[in-house]
Amino acid sequence: MKFLLGALALIFGALTLGAANANEALENVITRANRTALPQARVGSAVSVVDRDLIEQRQTILVSDILQDLPGIAVSRLGGPGAQTQLRIRGAEANHLLVVIDGVVANDPTAGDEFTFEQLTAWDIERLEVVRGPQSALWGSDALAGVVNVTTRRDTGDRLRGRAFAEGGSFDTTNLGAHIGGNIGQFSGNLSASWFDTAGENISRTGDEKDGFNILTANLNTVFQATDDLRLGLSARHSDSTTEFDNSFVTGLPIDSNIESDVQLTFLRAYADLALFNRRSNSSLQVTYALSERDNFTVGRRTSKQDGDRHGFVLQTSWDFTPSPNEYRLTLALDYDKEEFDQLDIEFGGSASLTEDRDTMGYAAEFMAQPWDSLNLTASLRYDDNDKFKNKTTYRLTGVYRIDATDTRLHTSLGTGMKKPTFLDLFGFFPDFFTGNPDLKPEESAGFDIGVDQGFWNGRGRVDLTWFYAELTDEITTLFFPVNTAINAEGTSRRQGLEVDLRLALLEQLDMQASYTYTDSKAPTGENGKATELRRPRHMAALNLNYGFLGQRAGVNLNVSYTGDQKDQDFSQFPSPIVTLDAYTLVNLTASYRISENFTLYARAENLFDEQYENVFGYRTPGAGYYAGVRLNIR
Repeated sequence: MKFLLGALALIFGALTLGAANANEALENVITRANRTALPQARVGSAVSVVDRDLIEQRQTILVSDILQDLPGIAVSRLGGPGAQTQLRIRGAEANHLLVVIDGVVANDPTAGDEFTFEQLTAWDIERLEVVRGPQSALWGSDALAGVVNVTTRRDTGDRLRGRAFAEGGSFDTTNLGAHIGGNIGQFSGNLSASWFDTAGENISRTGDEKDGFNILTANLNTVFQATDDLRLGLSARHSDSTTEFDNSFVTGLPIDSNIESDVQLTFLRAYADLALFNRRSNSSLQVTYALSERDNFTVGRRTSKQDGDRHGFVLQTSWDFTPSPNEYRLTLALDYDKEEFDQLDIEFGGSASLTEDRDTMGYAAEFMAQPWDSLNLTASLRYDDNDKFKNKTTYRLTGVYRIDATDTRLHTSLGTGMKKPTFLDLFGFFPDFFTGNPDLKPEESAGFDIGVDQGFWNGRGRVDLTWFYAELTDEITTLFFPVNTAINAEGTSRRQGLEVDLRLALLEQLDMQASYTYTDSKAPTGENGKATELRRPRHMAALNLNYGFLGQRAGVNLNVSYTGDQKDQDFSQFPSPIVTLDAYTLVNLTASYRISENFTLYARAENLFDEQYENVFGYRTPGAGYYAGVRLNIR
C-alpha cells in the first residue's frame, strides 16, 4: 500500500505542474509502448530508439552489442559471438524481457522463455525500440520488465532498390549480406539474406581449442494496399546457426570440449489492418507462428534435442471518440497463445522424452486521453487466462506533461507485471537431475518510474533523467537440496536506479550520444537479509561520437562502453562462493568513405585496446579485432 500511494503521489505531482502548450519536438513514433502507435513526445514510458543510421555508423554485427549501450540494459555473454547472450533490463531476469520481431513474439520456450540474442544479427534491422518498465498489462507474460521491438529493413521507394555488403577480418571472420526492396503499385516487398561465420577464440581459460559460430539469416516482408483503408501483410524470418562451446558441467568452469549446438528459428506472421469512419476506427487481425529447434552434439553424437513452438492470433480494435489534436481513444484486444515444448535427452543405452503444452487467452483494454494539448494519460488493464496456473490481472498507468516554454517533458508510468513459469521450471529438464514443480505460481512485479526530458542549447541537445523502482515477489529460483527443483522464493526483491540519456549536436557534423545507468538490485537472503543480485553491474555508461565530413561522404565513429564491477558465482567450488568481476571498458572505432553513389569502403576496430575481461565468471571474451568491407547500393 505504501508503494502504491507513493507512486501515485509522484505521478499526480508530475502531472499537475504548470500549464503550457504541447511540444512535439520528439518526432519518433513508438509502436510498442501502447496498444496503438504514438509520437514519442506523448509516450509516458521510458523509451530508447536505435535507427538504421546508428547501426551502419557503428557497423554492428550483433544487435546485442548496440543494445548494451542503452540506458538500463546489462549484457552477459558466455564467451564470443554465438555464445548464450542474456539481456537484463533494470536488474530484472533475462526472461522478464519480451522481444517482438516484426509483430511476432520471439521469446524461446526451449531457452527458458528468454530471447536468444546471440541469434540476432543486424544487417536486416531497420529500427529498435526499447520500452522499460512493466508492460504486462499491454503484452502479457515475458513483458514483466520491458519490451524490445525489432523492425526489419523497409525500402518504400517507387522502384526496387538493392543493397549488398561483404567484409572479413580477425578470427577468420566472414560477413556477407544482400537486400532488395521497394514498391510496385499497391505492392511493397523486402527480401534480405546474410551469412556470418567466425572461427572465434577459446572461451575457456585453458587450452587452445577455438569456439566458432556461423549463422544464416533470411527475412521477407510483403504488404498489399488493397484499398485506401485495407492493408494486408505477410512476413517470414528464418535463421540457422551452429555454435561451438566448452563443457562446464563437471568442473563448473568451461574446459576445451568438442561440443556444438545447432539452432533453427522460424517466425511467420500474416495480418490485415482495416480503417473505417475516416480512420477514427482501426481494427487489425494477425496470426503468428514461431518455431525453435535446438540439437546438441558431443563429438558428433547428438545428446539432446529441444523443440518449441508458439502460435496464436491477436484481434484488436480501437476507436477515437474525438478528432485530433485532443484525443480520447479506447482500444480493446483479444489474443490467444498456444505453446508446445518437446524435450529429448539421449543417454548411454537409452533416452528420455518430455512433451508438454499450455494455452493462454489474454483480454486487454487501454484508454488514452489527451484532455489538452500538453497532457497525455493512458490506463491499461489485462486479464490472462492460462490453463496451467492461476489466472492473473495486471494494470498500467502512464502520464506525460509537456511545457513548451522551457522545452520540458515530464513522463511517468506505474504498472504491474507477471512472468509465468517456464516449461523447464514446471516439468523438469534432465532426467534424474532436475525435477519440475507443477505447483509454481507466476512471478509478480510492481514498479514505477518518473523522469524529466529536457531540451537545451537552442534545441541542439536533449537529456532525459529517469528514476525507477520495482518490487518482485514469488521469484522462481532453484532449490538444490534435498532435490534439485524450482520453487517460489519467499520475500521481495527490490530494484531501483537512475537512467540518463543524452543526445547532443556538438557541431554541425559532430553528434554525441551518451548514457549512464545506476542499478541497485537486491534479493532476500533470509532473516531479513539482502544481497546484490548476480550479473547486475551497479554502474554502466556509454559514449558515442559520430563525425561526418567531406560533404558526408566520409565518417568516423567512436564508441566507448563502460561496465562496472559486478557479482557472479564460482561454480568450480562447493559451496559456490560469490566473486566479483572486474570493471572493464571497451573502445570501438569505425570509419567509412563513399567512393561513389554505389560503393562505400569501411573498416572498424573492435575492443581497440585489447581489454581482457569476463562478464560471466570463467568465460573469456574476444580480444582486439580488425575488419574491413565494402557496401554496394543499387538505386
